[in-house]
Amino acid sequence: MRTKKTIIRSALVAVTTLGLLLGSVVAAAAATSHGTVTHADGAPAGEVWFNSGNHAAHAGHPEHGFNSFTIKDLFCGDGWGIGVEWRLSDGVFTHQSAGDCEPVELTYETGQAINIVVDFNWRPYMWAVDGLHETEYGSWSTDWMGSDSTEGDTDLFTRTSVYNDVLGEGHTFTASMWPTALARVIGAGATPAMWRDLQERTPLPSSLSEERRESLYKQLWCHAAYGRLPQLGGPTWDIEAERPNISWWRVAAQVADHGCNW
Repeated sequence: MRTKKTIIRSALVAVTTLGLLLGSVVAAAAATSHGTVTHADGAPAGEVWFNSGNHAAHAGHPEHGFNSFTIKDLFCGDGWGIGVEWRLSDGVFTHQSAGDCEPVELTYETGQAINIVVDFNWRPYMWAVDGLHETEYGSWSTDWMGSDSTEGDTDLFTRTSVYNDVLGEGHTFTASMWPTALARVIGAGATPAMWRDLQERTPLPSSLSEERRESLYKQLWCHAAYGRLPQLGGPTWDIEAERPNISWWRVAAQVADHGCNW
């Protein structure tokens, strides 16, 4: 027969577990990929999520840093710290907490952005603070290290970036541009030059279809035509590969309706 104390203790455990799971869902919502590592009994030990390029800021979530990992310990007092391992090109990299819940959550910006967006693999792990146990790993995840450039001979952008974005269970790509005052003055007439500069500075993934490229071009034209004032178009012009390739007359109608996110 279960005592009253046992019932209360079980309820507290259930509530704590539910809170951890809900916290994971909310925290991971800002990520382009997410992974967990568990103890042998299935209890969650920690979680890690990756924010590709400028995704966190573009998606409206708090800024987590460009191409960053967020590492969270879900079980304080178990003697395990949480970390992440990733493989990019020919290199293997790691970053981890200082100890068991030291801190509970941390964000690490990789600083590995180049001018070409590249895919890579990563996995979370838990390491024994006392050094008496082997490191335990979670499953591998695949994501894209977002590209970033402030270089290049252009008077139209101060910075460009291409990065992975969230699309249900899959992914898509977004390009962000920081237009100069000259680009805003010229407007839509500079779209061909802007398109060229974007791809020379931060090339689009070769996997993008012609339909998606046409959609991106039309979105850029729309932003240049309508977002000429920062208070209207914001500090960046963001174009998303997953938006449909609508007709030019519909693009013009979008401008008339004061919006480029069709």
